[in-house]
Amino acid sequence: MAEDVVKKAEEFKDQLEDAWRRIPKPFRNERTIRGSLRCRLFGILENGGLRPVADYMPPRIADRPVDVIALKDDLEVVYAVCIDTVVTLAAVKSLNSFEAARKIIFTTGMLEKKVQESRFFLSGDIEHVHLRP
Repeated sequence: MAEDVVKKAEEFKDQLEDAWRRIPKPFRNERTIRGSLRCRLFGILENGGLRPVADYMPPRIADRPVDVIALKDDLEVVYAVCIDTVVTLAAVKSLNSFEAARKIIFTTGMLEKKVQESRFFLSGDIEHVHLRP
């Protein structure tokens, strides 16, 4: 069952954008959007047969935790995900500090030009997906 989730990674975008739209506008701010997306992603991964872990702080990293990692039964890290307004160096460092089959940064910035400019921090093995409400 966990293999199905790996094949459906592209569906995260639609599901996360739906979760974002479900937040009533008066309650939307950077922090609630990020928290809501983390919760939704946790549920998606858990329902897919993986073992999600929230707010994982990799060894030797003090700047930023990884929002969600997802493990197979043998404790192999399948996904490592950060959610930010733009791509940040701290998120890239956290994701690059350990092995994972897929590393993804979801961005939520409303200024798409700024999000695109921040992509220079990305390394080759980190995927970037920009979300819109």
